[in-house]
Parts: sequence; structure tokens; C-alpha cells
Amino acid sequence: MSLPKIILSDAYLKRLGEIEDFIWESSGKSIFAMEAFLTSHDNVLEFLKENPTTSSRHFQTGDQSWPFGDGRYRLFFRFNSKNIELLDLIDNRMNNLKIYPNNTLPTYDEDE
Repeated sequence: MSLPKIILSDAYLKRLGEIEDFIWESSGKSIFAMEAFLTSHDNVLEFLKENPTTSSRHFQTGDQSWPFGDGRYRLFFRFNSKNIELLDLIDNRMNNLKIYPNNTLPTYDEDE
């Protein structure tokens, strides 16, 4: 049996670009942060190709979703027995900053 083909929707590609930009800017243009995201993203796509029915369909929308990157990201997709169409992608950290822009994590110096 051949693996399903991954199809990227326009909405998914747009969101992917937004998330890549956010990671790049928020990490101080860290290559390591970008590589970590892209590696995690590639790994989840490979996992979905091999296990497209692992997550159940949402009872209202009919799509499926899968978390990755230690739960920071979630991708939404639809599987039709031949293809996996990637519909949307979210970055919880980016979304939380949009909702709560003034939230910061306190940091403490060991000397205090």
C-alpha cells in the first residue's frame, strides 16, 4: 500500500509562513529555533503519512488534528483515504501573545 499524498491548502501555507516569521523574530533570528520547528513539522508530516487515521474526526467540522512540538503547535487536516489535505496550523505561543500581549514570565536572578 502506498502512503497518502500531502496536499497543502493556501490557508495552511499562509499560516505556516506567519508562524515561521513569528519564530524567526521572537527567537532573535535563531537558526536553531527555526530548525527545531521545521524538523518537528517534517516529523509530524511523516507520522501522519504512516498513520492518517490515528486521530478521530471532529464531530462538527469533520477535520482531524494532531499536536506536535511538545504541544506548542497543532495542525488540522482532512484524510480522504488517498490524500491528506493540510487545512490549518496554529502556534499556541503566538496565539496567546495576541490574546494576552502584556503577559510576561517573571525571571529571577540567583543573587536576589
